[in-house]
Amino acid sequence: MQIEQAIEQFKLGKLDQIEIRRNPSDSRQWFSMVICTDGKYLMLADENDEPVVDEELERLFELLKKIGFGEARIIF
Repeated sequence: MQIEQAIEQFKLGKLDQIEIRRNPSDSRQWFSMVICTDGKYLMLADENDEPVVDEELERLFELLKKIGFGEARIIF
């Protein structure tokens, strides 16, 4: 799910929660999974449909706040 889509879906109440997980191919990186109210899990992606990954959790937190989330579940 692209960031702009996530912002829209959040405003419509269609996103249930978000999980932050370690990248299985690089344990220094983190990525986000959006959980929709219908139970689907979708990876958060940028405008080019590339997965959003970052080594700094703080940068991911800022992005999640931009979407509208106030909390996230972190799985490590």
